Amino acid sequence: MQEVLSPTPEGEYVGSAVVQEVFNIGGTGNIAGSKCTDGLIKKGSNVRVMRGDKIMTESKVKTLRNFKAEVDTITDGDECGIGLLDYEDFEPGDIIESYVESKQS
Repeated sequence: MQEVLSPTPEGEYVGSAVVQEVFNIGGTGNIAGSKCTDGLIKKGSNVRVMRGDKIMTESKVKTLRNFKAEVDTITDGDECGIGLLDYEDFEPGDIIESYVESKQS
């Protein structure tokens, strides 16, 4: 299960979601209608979008919604809408991985 979902060089893996559908919200842009498949996704967390074995982008979670309500955290099994900073080119099947940056001491 972890073949694509691997820790990033910059941090520790926290969770992932699979994009099921892409919604174009007027004025906001594209939102990834997703299902959290492992761990958790938090608003403001660092994420990377994977398509197959390619990293499409590394960004931060800008908006996180469960149905119409804005939420701070989505956990395993929940469906949500995810909006990222400066990235809208989602496709169904993309994996959004969340990670925490390691603190260098």
